Amino acid sequence: MQSLAKSRILVTRFPYESRFGGEEVHTLNLMEGLRTKGFSVKFMGSCPVLLEEFARRDFEVKRVWFGKPPVTALWLGLFTLMSPVLFIWAGILMRREKFDVLYCLSFGEKLLMTPWAILMKKKVIWLEHARIGKWLTRNPWRLLYSILSRYVKVIVTSRAMKKFLPFAKNVESISCGVSLEKSWALPAEVEKFLRGGFVVCTVCRLTRDKGVDMMDRIVHSQPDVKLIVVGEGDYKFRPDERLLVLPNLKRGQLSTLYKSVDLFVLPSTEFDPFGMVAAEAMMAGTATLVSEKCGISFDVRNEREAFVAPATFKEFDRAIKKLKRNPALLAKVGKAAEIFAKKHYTLKRMVDEFEYLLSPVD
Repeated sequence: MQSLAKSRILVTRFPYESRFGGEEVHTLNLMEGLRTKGFSVKFMGSCPVLLEEFARRDFEVKRVWFGKPPVTALWLGLFTLMSPVLFIWAGILMRREKFDVLYCLSFGEKLLMTPWAILMKKKVIWLEHARIGKWLTRNPWRLLYSILSRYVKVIVTSRAMKKFLPFAKNVESISCGVSLEKSWALPAEVEKFLRGGFVVCTVCRLTRDKGVDMMDRIVHSQPDVKLIVVGEGDYKFRPDERLLVLPNLKRGQLSTLYKSVDLFVLPSTEFDPFGMVAAEAMMAGTATLVSEKCGISFDVRNEREAFVAPATFKEFDRAIKKLKRNPALLAKVGKAAEIFAKKHYTLKRMVDEFEYLLSPVD
């Protein structure tokens, strides 16, 4: 297969808010992979996280103001009011840049930069990584989104996301690719905590939509279960000697942690587009329990490559009680998970699929 020679990709992101998470990891990994295949990449936007991370990886970056996307009542009004000026500004920005592919991450530039790219006969990719909610399904700008989607490729990160975009055309799913860094030694407090008991781990933002309140209840209801939580957020766990909350770990330490626990869980109670940390745990050979709200649950078979349960306290409590009594099943599913993840969730597979998407044969 032949990719576009020296194809130039312009990545844009003008977010409502910015923080380092799954979407940022996905974007950086993908663009680094495409660069190794001969694509040139430039980032243009107002996202401080991606401006810093792209620059740190020696990509060309350009800081530009474009307002915020119309995803709140305030910015819906402001964006609509300013849209004529923003549309002209988008045209000026597009004309200044030399690119072959426009890769849009945020709602605002999908609406106002895409028409210019189409007129310039450029290929346009929209990446939908965030949870699809009322900010889009009930947004007055959805009609324009639907019309423009006829002329672009809309990429979602799991098959499960397709059903949330019935109004969009040309929707394709390309699962996130993940990798495990070489294992690093864990902090002494984690090593000590891992000794004895049935150890469960989750890595997520500490908010109720990630199911952390449910895990808080479980660790207090099952005396022989220990819980390690890696993440930050507003939720405050009840203190317990069987609970260890860490704001973060280095990537190499996460690799070690995945391999050291008995069970990894991702108990999201609202739709989670994919679940990259679950894929990482599976790649580490760790038995993984996800809720039916996780996009990755659409890829796996229950008790084959992973465990899948309804997103309720009762069902997760029951599942963990069952699994801690069945180490043979945990080992069997963990091994199958590793084989499955290394076949379907590698960075190489993801980059190859995007390379094909960007090739001359559409």
